[in-house]
Amino acid sequence: MNHTTLQFDIDFENAIFFGYYVMVVTDEKASGGGLIESYDEKYVWINGREHLRTQSSFNHMPPPEVHMIFPN
Repeated sequence: MNHTTLQFDIDFENAIFFGYYVMVVTDEKASGGGLIESYDEKYVWINGREHLRTQSSFNHMPPPEVHMIFPN
């Protein structure tokens, strides 16, 4: 599956501008996904949840074909 890892502020800006679906991976497990609402130096907010930029990987990829609910 093709995906692009978002690392830099410009990557997050493009994801917001173009409405990219972003999958969040923490400890090699999917921990969230959706559209980026905002970001700062420490966090990225996706679907109302904050994810630490240093502990998570943010991957632009095609949206899943099913609805996924991630526990808080």
